[in-house]
Amino acid sequence: MGKRIGMISLGCAKNQVNAEQMMYLLQQAGYELLSGVEGADVVIINTCGFIDSAKSEAIDNILAMGALKEEGIIGKILVTGCLSQRYQEEILQEMPEVDGVLGTGCYDDIVTAVEALLADQTVCRFSDINAALTETGRVLTTPAYYAYLKIAEGCDNRCSYCVIPSLRGRYRSRSLEDCLYEARMLAEDGVKELILSLIHI
Repeated sequence: MGKRIGMISLGCAKNQVNAEQMMYLLQQAGYELLSGVEGADVVIINTCGFIDSAKSEAIDNILAMGALKEEGIIGKILVTGCLSQRYQEEILQEMPEVDGVLGTGCYDDIVTAVEALLADQTVCRFSDINAALTETGRVLTTPAYYAYLKIAEGCDNRCSYCVIPSLRGRYRSRSLEDCLYEARMLAEDGVKELILSLIHI
């Protein structure tokens, strides 16, 4: 069974943190994380779906990975993040190069999703986007001296022009203890600057 994973993370700092958490879970499960995508058995595209330019960037990346897949350079393509949450059925129906989609409430399912793809199963998983945040490790993708620290998720405002609540759920804060614990762990790993990630825009 293939064990090599390529990750493309698009959009906001929260997306980057989610990508780092997925990478950690995959690494703990024995998967090799590649610095690029060539030779990956599964390429994960963690997308943004907030504004038109972000959607276009996500679609361009999916199409680019589809071309590499057609050439045999990469294996399966898994789309995660806000674009998949927003267009749950359309992505698989309209983009045949995509092998699976994972919603924003399913990041913790990344290992079982990848296992299913490698077993030639189509993945389409969406869970409760209002669920409490789970704590997990991260594989940092920022330069060594700084990292993002996510302290909350979602939004309760439900402005008429904004889709964030439907993509990320209601507003939920991490506990102060969990934030402080992660900050200490990051500092011990050499991080000198923490950038708080509270909102998407």
